[in-house]
Amino acid sequence: MTPPRYASAAAPGKLLARADIAIDGVTGAPLPLVCRWPEDNPPRGVVVFCHGLSASGRDYAGLSGHWAAHGYLVIHPTFPDWIGAVAAAEPELGLDPAGDLGAWASNETVRARMFEILHAPWYGLERIRIVGQVMNRLDGIVAATSGPVGATVSCAIAGHSFGAYTSQLLAGAVIDLPGQGTRSFRDDRFAAAILLSAQGRDQQGLREGSWDGISGPMLNVTGTRDGGAKGQDWRWKVEPYELAPPGDKYLALLTGADHYLGGIARPDQSPQPDHLAAVEQVTLAFLDVYLGKDAAAKAWLAGLSDRIGGCEGLFRRK
Repeated sequence: MTPPRYASAAAPGKLLARADIAIDGVTGAPLPLVCRWPEDNPPRGVVVFCHGLSASGRDYAGLSGHWAAHGYLVIHPTFPDWIGAVAAAEPELGLDPAGDLGAWASNETVRARMFEILHAPWYGLERIRIVGQVMNRLDGIVAATSGPVGATVSCAIAGHSFGAYTSQLLAGAVIDLPGQGTRSFRDDRFAAAILLSAQGRDQQGLREGSWDGISGPMLNVTGTRDGGAKGQDWRWKVEPYELAPPGDKYLALLTGADHYLGGIARPDQSPQPDHLAAVEQVTLAFLDVYLGKDAAAKAWLAGLSDRIGGCEGLFRRK
């Protein structure tokens, strides 16, 4: 039986957005924060969204807007692995920082450099540091956007690809760093985590046992055509769910979906409306459960089995 389309208790409303939020104390980010929030009501929760390699806080507008229209303040930092920042910092790559950089992956030299960046610990650690600064200055960000929120409002960390790596570390996954041993970057200010096309074992310091410390709610979303930077398939992408301990853990494996999950980063990037709609529904329901405290959303998630609307898939929870 196909479950009905997810309908949040917070009906979609108008949203507001700013792409120029500069907050003292948030340093090292190449672009100002991009924020979206509901116009007519105080936010039900706060989501910090971490972009993928080469992307920026200006991307993911559709998914971000979907969450904001249903009651969430969504904050997008930009990290130094944004292709525009890399182009400016490394002119020897021959890229014009002010030009159209969307085709960077067709340049073999640039592609090799971005692969190095993905696996260089400094870039991953900068992401953690910048997100920490965002959370340290959350009151100022709220004041510059939605205005006061309730004292009991919860926060979630979310991200796609490299951003999913950031998110799972902040949710409690530990990594081994060269010369430093095992490190944890868990931030208990986040009540839940959304991982969109995440990483499994034997990459970027992740290994057997890395997920043992993720005790909070987590949603792992991937597709059967998704894959890792070293050629891994979707089975590697579901490892965060498989290897995390039971308790409020969810997996959504979308049949036929590739790394871009229907076009979540940009509308022109492998667009698949059914996949995108499934991602929007399952992520919003998850936020409504763990930030919005909505029992109906939890029942909807529990009722998933093999499809969301026109998107077939495998849906599990533990």
